Amino acid sequence: MKTREELLAKQHQLNVLFSAFIEEKKKHEVLTFQRDNGEIIKHYPNGKIEVVVYAK
Repeated sequence: MKTREELLAKQHQLNVLFSAFIEEKKKHEVLTFQRDNGEIIKHYPNGKIEVVVYAK
């Protein structure tokens, strides 16, 4: 069984890798995701951000 510290280190490593993966995807693909405030947005490779659904 893994220790708590090992699990936290692995989680941190995965978060860093996922962030880098998403930043690279933003350069080549249109991504749709939800912001913390509830808005659903599309992020385009040219940097344009379009709000699809505003938060209520």
